[in-house]
Amino acid sequence: MKIYTVIRKGEGHPVFCEDFLVTQYVSHSYYIGAVLDGCSAGLHSHFASSLMGKLISKIARNLPYKDFLENDTQLKSSEIAKEILRKLFLEFPKLIDILGLTIAEILTTITLLVYNEAREEAFIIAMGDGFIAIDGEIIEIDQNNAPEYVAYSLHKDFETWFNNQKYTYEITKPKEVAISSDGISTFRSIKIASRNIDPIEYLLKDNNLSENPQMLVRKCNILGNKYGYKPYDDVSIIRIRF
Repeated sequence: MKIYTVIRKGEGHPVFCEDFLVTQYVSHSYYIGAVLDGCSAGLHSHFASSLMGKLISKIARNLPYKDFLENDTQLKSSEIAKEILRKLFLEFPKLIDILGLTIAEILTTITLLVYNEAREEAFIIAMGDGFIAIDGEIIEIDQNNAPEYVAYSLHKDFETWFNNQKYTYEITKPKEVAISSDGISTFRSIKIASRNIDPIEYLLKDNNLSENPQMLVRKCNILGNKYGYKPYDDVSIIRIRF
C-alpha cells in the first residue's frame, strides 16, 4: 500500500492555507485519511480546518476499542468512520464552548476515508464539496458552494444525520482511491502547452511517477514549472494505491 499526499496554498489565499490534511494508521490494519477545507466566507477558516482535523486525529488515536483493533480486523471501515464521527459530534461542541467560538469560526468541509488493509475494503464519506477517485473513476461532489457543514448539524441526532448522508461510498478490493478538496478544480494556466494536460486527471488518475513517494508533490511542481498551472484555491489530496 502506497500513500501519497500533498497540500498547497492557493493563489487566492495570500496569507493562510485554509485546507488541512490528516493521514495516519489507527492500528496495523486500519488507515485513516481526511481532507478538510475551511469556508472562505467564514472567520479564521484555516483555524477551523486545523482544529477539526486535529480532533479527528485525536479521536482516531483514542478509539474506545483501539486494543481490539490491534488484534482483530473484522470491523468494517464504515463502522470505524461512523464511530469517529460519532465522537466528533460529542467532543467538538465541548471545544466550541471552551474556546467561545461562533458558527462562522468552525465552518469546514470534511472528506473522510477509512481503509481496512486486512479486509481490503474502504469507506469514504464526503461532507461538503470535493473530489473522489475510485479505480480511475473521478467523482465531483458539488453542492453549489453551499454545503451543509458539519458545524450546522452538531445539535442533531447523530444516527439520523449519519443515515441521511448522501455521499458515502463502500469499496471492495479497490486498486486505488483518492480524496481531494475542491481546490483541485481551480488550477489555471495561460500557457498554450497547458491545453494538453488536465490537472484533475493528472493528480487523481495518472500513475506517472508512482514509484516516487512524493508523487503528488512532484506532480504539483511539474504543473507549475512546466505547464504554468497554479491553484487559485487551496488544495489537499490523499491518494492511495493498493
